[in-house]
Amino acid sequence: MINTFQKQLPFIKGFSIAIAFSITLLLIRVIRLESNFYLFLIWNLFLACIPYGITVVLSFGKLKENRFIFGLGFILWLAFLPNAPYILTDLQHIRLSTLHSVWFDVLLILSFAINGLIIGFASLRIMQKLLNNHFSKKTTNLLIHITLLLCGFGIYMGRILRWNSWDLIQNPLHILGDIFRRIISPIEYIHTWVFTLGFGCFLIITYHLIQHYHKENN
Repeated sequence: MINTFQKQLPFIKGFSIAIAFSITLLLIRVIRLESNFYLFLIWNLFLACIPYGITVVLSFGKLKENRFIFGLGFILWLAFLPNAPYILTDLQHIRLSTLHSVWFDVLLILSFAINGLIIGFASLRIMQKLLNNHFSKKTTNLLIHITLLLCGFGIYMGRILRWNSWDLIQNPLHILGDIFRRIISPIEYIHTWVFTLGFGCFLIITYHLIQHYHKENN
């Protein structure tokens, strides 16, 4: 456990600084504009960090070797992972900004959104290594691509249909109904699949670029 945590410690320290920067921006806005509107960004970023916590726990020796526990952890991780890139869609709130605050609000939301992407990709990278312990490299790469496409669909479910990760437990039948209708009538819900492919492909391309950069500089 100690070795696993120690390996992640430099990243955790750097990410903590990034979070502190985002929260400082938020506090400045709250004080200057006397508005608590963007406080939800803290909750969204907290949800984005959950998948990372899951992968760190799953990295512990005995847990990553137990297929049953790893399988349950993977499902839980997959349910929360879309929360990481989801913060990008909070940019829609810029339309509510005034001319005096718009650029500060852009910086504020982007800082939270980028932090969400960073922690999400960090979690994905750890999960990819864990999957390599159970599957071939080819199968793992396929699972990663499917996961990122599912993230695109998860973002749609959250932003457009207003479902959240907790509803998978509280309202599973309603969620399955929404999913089933879009699968059996893809043309009727074409906007769902355009949204999913758009965000999914964006995440795949971005993750591959990060991987390529990491390989070239190691």
